[in-house]
Amino acid sequence: MRRPRAVQILSAVAAVTLAVTIGVTTQSAPDAAAATGPATGFATQNGGTTGGAGGQTVRATTGTAIHTALCNRASSSTPIIIEVTGTINHGNTSKVSGPSCNTADGVIELKQISNVTLVGVGSGAVFDQLGIHIREASNIIIQNVTVRNVKKSGSPISNGGDAIGMESGVRNVWADHLTLEASGGEAEGYDGLFDMKDDTKYVTLSYSILRNSERGGLIGSSESDLSNGFVTFHHNLYQNLNSRAPLLRGGIAHIYNNHYVGLVESGINSRAGAKAKVDNNYFEDSKDVLGTFYTDQAGYWQVAGNVFDNVTWSSPGDDNNPAGPNPTSNTSVSIPYAYPLDGASCVPAVVSETAGANKGNQVSDGSCSPTDPDPDPTPTDPTDPTDPPTGANLSIGAGADGSSKASGTSFGNVLDGSMSTYWSPASSTGRVSVKWGSATTVSRINIREASGAVGNIGSWRVVNNDTGAVLATGSGAGVISFATTSLSKLNFEITSSSATPRIAEFETYAAASSSGGGTTEPGDDGGTAEPTEAVLYAAPGGTDGAAGTVASPTTLTAAIDRIDAGGTIYLRGGTYNLSQTVDIAPGNSGTSGNRTELFAYAGETPVLNFSAQSEDPANRGLAIGGDWWHLRGIVVQNAGDNGILLGGDNNVIERVVTRFNNDSGLQLSRYTAGAPSSEWPSNNLIVSSESHDNADSDGEDADGFAPKLTVGPGNVFRYAVSHNNIDDGWDLYTKPDTGPIGTVTIEDSLSYGNGTLSDGSQAGNGDRNGYKLGGEDIGVNHTVKRSIAFDNGKHGFTYNSNPGSMTIENNLSIGNEERNYNFDAGSSTFRNNTSCNSGSNDRIIGNDAGGNQWWSGSNGSRCAQYSGSLAWSFASDGRLAVTIGGSPVNL
Repeated sequence: MRRPRAVQILSAVAAVTLAVTIGVTTQSAPDAAAATGPATGFATQNGGTTGGAGGQTVRATTGTAIHTALCNRASSSTPIIIEVTGTINHGNTSKVSGPSCNTADGVIELKQISNVTLVGVGSGAVFDQLGIHIREASNIIIQNVTVRNVKKSGSPISNGGDAIGMESGVRNVWADHLTLEASGGEAEGYDGLFDMKDDTKYVTLSYSILRNSERGGLIGSSESDLSNGFVTFHHNLYQNLNSRAPLLRGGIAHIYNNHYVGLVESGINSRAGAKAKVDNNYFEDSKDVLGTFYTDQAGYWQVAGNVFDNVTWSSPGDDNNPAGPNPTSNTSVSIPYAYPLDGASCVPAVVSETAGANKGNQVSDGSCSPTDPDPDPTPTDPTDPTDPPTGANLSIGAGADGSSKASGTSFGNVLDGSMSTYWSPASSTGRVSVKWGSATTVSRINIREASGAVGNIGSWRVVNNDTGAVLATGSGAGVISFATTSLSKLNFEITSSSATPRIAEFETYAAASSSGGGTTEPGDDGGTAEPTEAVLYAAPGGTDGAAGTVASPTTLTAAIDRIDAGGTIYLRGGTYNLSQTVDIAPGNSGTSGNRTELFAYAGETPVLNFSAQSEDPANRGLAIGGDWWHLRGIVVQNAGDNGILLGGDNNVIERVVTRFNNDSGLQLSRYTAGAPSSEWPSNNLIVSSESHDNADSDGEDADGFAPKLTVGPGNVFRYAVSHNNIDDGWDLYTKPDTGPIGTVTIEDSLSYGNGTLSDGSQAGNGDRNGYKLGGEDIGVNHTVKRSIAFDNGKHGFTYNSNPGSMTIENNLSIGNEERNYNFDAGSSTFRNNTSCNSGSNDRIIGNDAGGNQWWSGSNGSRCAQYSGSLAWSFASDGRLAVTIGGSPVNL
């Protein structure tokens, strides 16, 4: 067996000092290669990372020139791409002053700025003994550069000894294809290669080399610095390091497809509550590559698909908790973005070909084969006179969202066809987007400013939200053309303005017609939209690491973890055989103006089948703790308990079927045991949905719909159907232990045949009511309107010991076995209700507001129209249509 190699701490190399020159030009040389490819990992979140895309491109050959380029911008947020070539060192790096920068001698200072790309071009860029410091900055890209031998002691010193250091509210940094190296450790004057602290978030380090240093990098400077995180490390080489690969204090990190070789003391050190998702990495000739080390403050990890090749593990101790020798997961980590995943066995080869500066910026698409990155889009100049687009405005009928909105404005105003309404961002810059339910081909947009604000829009960029590709850049409103693209969401991002922008209309158009005729070559429309966190496709045969396209669908659980707030998951038809509860956890939520959607793919029926679960209260099918979700068109069946537990707020459940579950088909109750009433599910809408043939082994608990026990206010059932459940159609039960629930509204709904399953079987313990509206003498003022109870095994509508002031009006109850209406107490108000063929006389205590026809041994006149069999269906608009004896029922 091979033994781990010892780290070699090399002697420092002499610095090469060049003559000081300004070295800045605005025209790129022919061999220049600007930043390529879209950002990946957590850098795609929080609005994404685009650096200086859309801004001026300048060339710099000295550190002073880099600072000059930053300081010559119109503002500290004006986008800029700085192409760097040659060796940058102390001798050519001086402080430059200006209103758009805050620089310093002896360091590349990216401080209090945003929207900057720093990219090595030509024969390469080397920052020799000179660190890059990012502080109070956002939207930064650093690509294709080498940073080496940065010292914090000795001479010369720079950046606290960090090759790249980030601190103080840094957001959205993508560091890609870098070579970061030292020639020793702290004793030789070096510190970390890639450090983050003091509230640094949404960072990705990709395709880079970190080597020959005592310390790789840290996230959090101490056990009390826990506000950092959401960092991705992928396709990097960690070589000949002592430790910190990385050190993670608090926060979340995603670490995949990296090659670790020659780690002497430790590798991934998760501590102080940190969580690391560690996928498909290759660990070689190393020690203690994963665990919690040098502290008793534990961290956590989720592992899958990793290779451990000649890895040794130390014994556990008070301050030492290695994950090996057989690493297993002790937490779960949700990843909100899509990512291609190479098999771990090919990681050394892929990383060897792609990682580091001056490798051609090659990447992997998950096939274990390096490929060239996507080319940058060609900027367009929309300021040239352009005729208004012709054809249909595709924005009409679409959806809209954005980054922020000023008071009194709305995202939807840009789609309403009116120039008198508009959207404005909450500040001088922002994003507004048009989105469609499926891929839509677009080649032109028309941005129309509202009256009084013409000319306010400064620089902008148009972005394919599905892929992150920049389709066009420029300034000013008007018609903007770009390559024909198929997408599901299009962003218009304002990056500067002279005054508050007001966009009245964001019009979108397909390809302009050609006067020359001819045919379109296959593929000209760009194909199916690639997925991002905004649109994902899942299928029964999908895989967790798949892209989530129509052609390469992911799994349901992976899609839920990866989807962005306000995004859409399309479920392909077929049976999803599941054995574990599918959780939409609290915090995984949409927004009030943009629900996250879980929709059946058009024309198909996805069935979530949990038949592998045993009957157990913990075995729900789908458990929803998130807020602002919209489910449509799915079937949930055979769960070991509830088919769906709805525990969040402001959700919509539409055209959903729950059936054959071992407890209530759909139950509204608190998601977390012991949660106070302020956290009970509220303001949910269940619409055009069906629940049937749910039955537990005791035959007394499985209802169709059960908003009971721990339910907040404002929940509504509309056009819902509950039938042939073993217990009740609706159960609004309360008990003293938890007290009153919130008011529930049931309208335009149907409950029939409850107490008897569709196959005719029954259970003696079931209550068998159509609508059971309370429990244990706790008053709650529910409302039931225009609803039907038909042929249930006990009562049609029953107060069930609810002495409250309910509203019961315009309802129809027919042929229920004991009573059609059973209200023995309370002060409820009854209006325009009808009772036919009751098993015994109705009992009504409360306020008879008139128009009621009760059963007292015979049918009233209205019953003549309700003779015959029951039938029902959902209309195309979701409304419930009911007939009795072939005649429509209109209440």
